[in-house]
Amino acid sequence: MAKQRTSMGMSSSPFAAIWNAPTELCMRKFRIPIDVSLFETVGSTLPSATSQNITLFYTDRLGYYPYINSATGISYNGGIPQMTNMEQHLKKAREDILHYISSTTQKGLAIIDWEDWRPTWIRNWASKTIYKTHSIDYARQQDLTLDQRSVESTARLQFESAAKKIMLNTLRLGKQLRPNYLWGFYLFPNCQNYDYKQNPHIYTGHCPDIEMLRNDKLRWLWKESTALFPNMYLETALKSSQLGALYTRHRVQEAKRLSRFSKTSHSIPIYMYSRPVFTDQPEKYLTLPDLVNTIGESAALGVHGFIVWGSVNLTRSMNMCNGLNSFIINTLNPYLINVSLSAKLCSAVLCQNNGVCTRKEWNQNTYLHLNETNIAIARYKSTYKISGSPSLEDLKYYTENFRCHCYAGHKCKRPSDPLKIEPMDVCMSQNICIKLNQELL
Repeated sequence: MAKQRTSMGMSSSPFAAIWNAPTELCMRKFRIPIDVSLFETVGSTLPSATSQNITLFYTDRLGYYPYINSATGISYNGGIPQMTNMEQHLKKAREDILHYISSTTQKGLAIIDWEDWRPTWIRNWASKTIYKTHSIDYARQQDLTLDQRSVESTARLQFESAAKKIMLNTLRLGKQLRPNYLWGFYLFPNCQNYDYKQNPHIYTGHCPDIEMLRNDKLRWLWKESTALFPNMYLETALKSSQLGALYTRHRVQEAKRLSRFSKTSHSIPIYMYSRPVFTDQPEKYLTLPDLVNTIGESAALGVHGFIVWGSVNLTRSMNMCNGLNSFIINTLNPYLINVSLSAKLCSAVLCQNNGVCTRKEWNQNTYLHLNETNIAIARYKSTYKISGSPSLEDLKYYTENFRCHCYAGHKCKRPSDPLKIEPMDVCMSQNICIKLNQELL
């Protein structure tokens, strides 16, 4: 039996838009204001930013995270999880959590961004093999009688056990200290569906079976997390391509599958991380088709929301700040309005606002988009204006292509046939609304 979806939680929308980048630097350095007013939650990634509704705990901001500098080989805090002084780590982590999230009543998202090693031994490939090497040396020092095969097996067990312990203890501490925040690790889960460069003509986006099995073995993490934070970052190889949609689609589906390992009767929330630029060419902004292939895919598959993350590189020059503001005003904001209002409209039609719409066929190219023939979104002074309204056929599109996933503890009725909808205003921030009037229905 499928689990129900959690309520909207910290968001007033069935599909939350969250901004997480230090764009205040554009105003501070160049007097260029960045318009992120349409995002429900706005947070900075600068160390000086505290008590926000979204907090990203980097390596140096949460306890004594063990890692090895891959360039210099220098170990910090023991280097490998097995060397962690758990008492000292948790004492420092407590101080860090209370510093960055000072309020006990505030709601929000708390994301732990630990990327130097992975808790699954075999996934520490490429530059991360250094953790295997150090772990084998550690195991050999513990027992000099071990042969090569035994020492590798012992090292794996020790590493994975210690990695699990530090991740779970840190997660539990965060939930204990700030229970109103949703806690999880950035880039978990990841299904490693990166083979779009090797085989673009046959790429399906499918998560390799072996990687799904490895994700299954992290059940302990999915059960302890209160939210999942995978990413849908794009390289230019996926630009304006159906490959990008397939890439995101399967990453979302894998997250949805694992979200059902929750301890509760409902699946845990999923927030997809996105970037405004391509990872391999960070001076180039995503196109509208790229937004459809990331944000649009996420909305149509019924996740809780998306987080736009950006580094200080977005603000390093006046040109970068002007380019970012232009991208937001002319490309991102209009699409955000489109998909947000459509998600709310579909929720009203299918769920009486008590649930979220998700595709009937998850692997189809059906999206929560407004019909541009009947509805126009235009920039108006410092905001946006909606003209037109949906037709009855537009509303039937929702019933034909989407189903309602009701929130836990709520009841949703099946839409009537013929479709009967009460007149209403469907709105997002800044009074940007679509009107459903009696004459239309």
